[in-house]
Amino acid sequence: TDAGHYRCVVENDAGTAAKVVTLALQSAPAVAVTPRAVAVRAGQRVLLHCAASGEPTPSVEWWRDGEPLPEGPHVLPNATLLLAAATHRDTGNYSCLARNTLGSAVAHASLAVQGGWEPHRVRGSLVGIINTYELSVTTLDASVLDDPHSGTTAVRSSIGSVPPAVGPLMRVLVAIIAPVYWSLAHAGRDAQSGFLLTRGTFRHESQLEFATGELLRVTHLARGADATGTLLLDSVISGSVPESIGEATVLLQDFSERYVHTGAGRLSGGSVQSFLRDGRIIHAHCNHTVVYDPSTGLQPPRVQHVRVSAVEASFDPALEELRFQLRASLDAGANRDQCPPGFILGPQQLYCLDLDECQMLNQCQHKCRNSLGSYRCICPPGYRL
Repeated sequence: TDAGHYRCVVENDAGTAAKVVTLALQSAPAVAVTPRAVAVRAGQRVLLHCAASGEPTPSVEWWRDGEPLPEGPHVLPNATLLLAAATHRDTGNYSCLARNTLGSAVAHASLAVQGGWEPHRVRGSLVGIINTYELSVTTLDASVLDDPHSGTTAVRSSIGSVPPAVGPLMRVLVAIIAPVYWSLAHAGRDAQSGFLLTRGTFRHESQLEFATGELLRVTHLARGADATGTLLLDSVISGSVPESIGEATVLLQDFSERYVHTGAGRLSGGSVQSFLRDGRIIHAHCNHTVVYDPSTGLQPPRVQHVRVSAVEASFDPALEELRFQLRASLDAGANRDQCPPGFILGPQQLYCLDLDECQMLNQCQHKCRNSLGSYRCICPPGYRL
C-alpha cells in the first residue's frame, strides 16, 4: 500500500521547489490461467489466458507436457495462448511460467481435443468360462462411428467362434464391450473420453451381479492403438449367468453408468442394467474399475456419465457369432466437480473417496455390506427384506 508517487515541496523566501519520486515495491510473480480445463472438438479455436503480476514485471513462457512451447504467433502480446484450429496433437497439460528477479510462479490448464483421431475400430480376443462352458479364443471386432448430429457414437460389434451352448447366455452381457463404449463414446462439452484420458492403454474390470445371485467377472486389457488406428483389446471372462436366459426372448434396456474419479489413474463406475426376459424385467448390478497411468493423459472430471441407448443383441448359431449394437454418449453433467452422494473429497481435493456408511451407527438392524458409493442391509439366513 506504500507504493505510489511522492512529491516533496521545499519553500523559502526566495521561492518554491518540488520533486516527484516513484516508490515501487518489488514482489515475486503471481500467475493464474483461465480456463483451467478445456474440452473442444478438433478444428475449434482455443484461448488460454495467463495473467501474471509482480515487480519487476515478470517474463512469461508457455509449456506443454513439461516441454517449452516455441515462441510464435500463437502467444499474443498479453501472454494469451491462441490455438486457431486445435488438433489432437494439441491435447495435453499446459503451464504458464512467470519469472522475475525475485522468483517464479506457475499455473496449469488442461486441453482435450476430441474428434477426428480416436480409433474407429476395435479388435481383440475373448477367453474364459461361463456356466462351466469353456470359451476357446474367440475374436472381437467392433466398428465405432461418431455421429455429431445426434451427439452419440454408434457401436457395432461381433464376437466370433462362440459355441452354440453358451452364445444365447451371453446376449445380456453388454459388459463384454464396456471398454469400447466407455473409451470411445461421443464426448459432450466438458467431458473427456476414456481414450483421451488413457491414450488407449488401460485395465478395465467389470463385475455383473444378477438379482438371482449369479456373478460374472470380465477383465479387459487395452493395449493402445496400432499403426492403422485400431484399438487392441483382450478380455478374460469367468462366472455364471441365469440359465433361463438361454431359451428366453431377451430385450435389453437403455442404461447409464456413472464413473467417479476415485484415485490417481483410477475410475470407478456403476450402473443397474435391465432387460426383459419373456416380458419380465430382470435387473443386474454392474460395477467397473478402470486403472491407467495418470501421467499419460489428462486430469478427469470428478464425475462423468455414459449414456447407452438403442441396445440390441443377437446370436447366430449357424455362424457362431454374438452381435451387439448400441449408441453411447459421455457427459460431465452439472456436478462434474462435485463428489456424488456416498463419496467424500480425498487428499488435496483431487478425487473422491468412498464413504463407508456401514461404519456409521444405525444404518442396518442386522448386517451391513458397504459398496462403492452405497451400502446394503442384509438379513440373517432364513430371512429376507
